[in-house]
Amino acid sequence: MEFSSLLDTSLNLNAKHEAPPPLPPPPPKQEGESQLFMAFGRNEERGALVEEINRMSAENKKLTEMLSMMCENYSGLRSQLAEYRSKKRKSNDNVESSSSDEDSSNKTLIKPNIISHSHVRTQASDTSLIVKDGYQWRKYGQKVTRDNPSPRAYFKCSFAPTCPVKKKVQRSVEDQSIVIATYEGEHNHPHPSKVEAPPNRSSPSLSPLAPRITLDLTNSTPTSDDLRGKAQVQHCLVEQMASTLTKDPTFKAALAAAISGKFLQQNKW
Repeated sequence: MEFSSLLDTSLNLNAKHEAPPPLPPPPPKQEGESQLFMAFGRNEERGALVEEINRMSAENKKLTEMLSMMCENYSGLRSQLAEYRSKKRKSNDNVESSSSDEDSSNKTLIKPNIISHSHVRTQASDTSLIVKDGYQWRKYGQKVTRDNPSPRAYFKCSFAPTCPVKKKVQRSVEDQSIVIATYEGEHNHPHPSKVEAPPNRSSPSLSPLAPRITLDLTNSTPTSDDLRGKAQVQHCLVEQMASTLTKDPTFKAALAAAISGKFLQQNKW
């Protein structure tokens, strides 16, 4: 009894074996699919971004070209505006210069319109329209006006066309013995020197209305202008003396007496 209790030789068919450790569970299929979808979505987003960048680059390039064209057009318009302003400024300067020339020419045309009058009493028998004033004149016309039976004579200065002065001579309507001389303009040359004739009792007296003429002999070295003026004065003096002597009845009587006396003396011899 004691031996059997020490050694157990019985067979136990219900022996228990230890199981191996369990394997880790496989990952769930849903998580892998979601990661795959996420990666695909990232790729699509990346492609869309690349496409958007390419589109924006093309649009930026197009805008750059348009901006360059606008800058070129602006530069062209600016140069045209500067050229237009320059031409306008030149035209304004030309207009101002022409207007100033016209103003100056108008002033020169207005200046000769200075009008003055001179009244000279003549003899009733004198029908000429000559007024001696120290200047030389050239007659260029004569006509009869409605308000005056006496004709009107037109004269211009002998220095014309450099001298613009003109003279109109006509007898007065109220008194035909008065001759009215109307001067238009102002002489642009010196007045001829006036010569005062020395008194001579043996010669016929000059008309008190005749102009006096004096010579200036203070200049010892006469110039060409002085010589020209003296020649004009001498010519004027000769005309004045001839006109005065022919109008003086005493001179005519003395001349007739001298001529008749000369003939009588010749007949005696």
